[in-house]
Amino acid sequence: MAFNLFKWILGEPNNEAEQVGTKVNLSDFMNDEQGSAIAGIELTIQKMAFWTAIRKISAAVSAVEWETVRRNKKVKAREYWSWNFSPNPNQTREEFFTDLIGTLYSKQEALIVETKNGYRYVATGFSKTERLDGDIYTDITAHNDSIPGSFSAKDVFHFAIEGDRIKAILLMIAAGEGQLIKSATSNYLKGQGTRGILHIDETAEADPDFEDTYEDLVQKKFKSYFENANAVLPMYKGFDFQQTETKGGSTKSELAGSRDIRNMYDDIVEFTAQTFGIPVSILTGKGATAADFNIFMTQTVQPLVMMIADEINRKLYGQQLVLASGSYIVPNLAKVKYIDVFDVANPIDKLIGSGAFCVNDVRIRLGMDIIDEEWAWQHWMTKNYSPTEELLEGVDDNDAPVQPDENNEEDEDENEE
Repeated sequence: MAFNLFKWILGEPNNEAEQVGTKVNLSDFMNDEQGSAIAGIELTIQKMAFWTAIRKISAAVSAVEWETVRRNKKVKAREYWSWNFSPNPNQTREEFFTDLIGTLYSKQEALIVETKNGYRYVATGFSKTERLDGDIYTDITAHNDSIPGSFSAKDVFHFAIEGDRIKAILLMIAAGEGQLIKSATSNYLKGQGTRGILHIDETAEADPDFEDTYEDLVQKKFKSYFENANAVLPMYKGFDFQQTETKGGSTKSELAGSRDIRNMYDDIVEFTAQTFGIPVSILTGKGATAADFNIFMTQTVQPLVMMIADEINRKLYGQQLVLASGSYIVPNLAKVKYIDVFDVANPIDKLIGSGAFCVNDVRIRLGMDIIDEEWAWQHWMTKNYSPTEELLEGVDDNDAPVQPDENNEEDEDENEE
């Protein structure tokens, strides 16, 4: 809800009073942080939308299974364990890839470095010297520690996305929408605040203790009066406060202001989704369809995953192993989406009946345990998929259609004459 959201961001509404001849803004005395909160509200909302998008993408990438292939056969060797379970002693696969995606989109680039003991970390900082024969990476830090030495390009996994495009667009959106949000927020807070006129007569101003009395009244007593639902405002001699507007039920203008704020928040979320290439429904979690999920996977997740796979194959395996030996790593995105077995019963039947999948292939894709039986690894095919020649060989000659006899047709014509 807009009211709760912005009260949480901004704190309690501002309150104002006026002094004869001088306007006194009680917020200057009561809460100095509120002004800076309003000034940074667009940045706060942008961060919320930005990290929501990061969480969505990270969750999808973390669910990918990285299958290792050796001599064109799937194996579960050391690399399988590293990329799917434990890249280092401090992180699981999910934590590792969330770290990678967050760094990649925040800094527009990310670096994975392997330590001497074979552990892989996402670097929190590094220096890069660009060279035609391969960049050099130094001053690498990871997991609150420094990794000594220099690393050549072939010894690290380096990822980069779209230069500064995402940062520039999101900052532009935040700045543009922020001005509107500030105005709407200010109007909302004014509608929620309490106002009045503070009259001070000449006798009070002539008192030697006037400054102390005035400061105590404005900084302490007014603050307690405005912040509490039930309060009494003690008044010094010579001071007279007349309340002109009070907080009450939401007026039409206040409701309109809250809707304006919410609409502008939705605009920032929508622009953020478009920048990341994510359907708005996926980012907000409202009304997402299968088509939206397919767009999310096709336009955002799959290109990102393939970029990671290409860098791994390029640096870890190399041309000789990939092309000549048939050894490489390949991402399996089948487990990214939850599948209800009852919804895919017919497609499963088609996959097995066409010979494309064996029983265990299907069970693996569904996240189920394999069946440790030889028949579960066999491929089956129904007769509907048999070659045409084989089907024709099984047809009985007696069942073949009778072909018309040209001589008989001529005899019938003569009889008719």
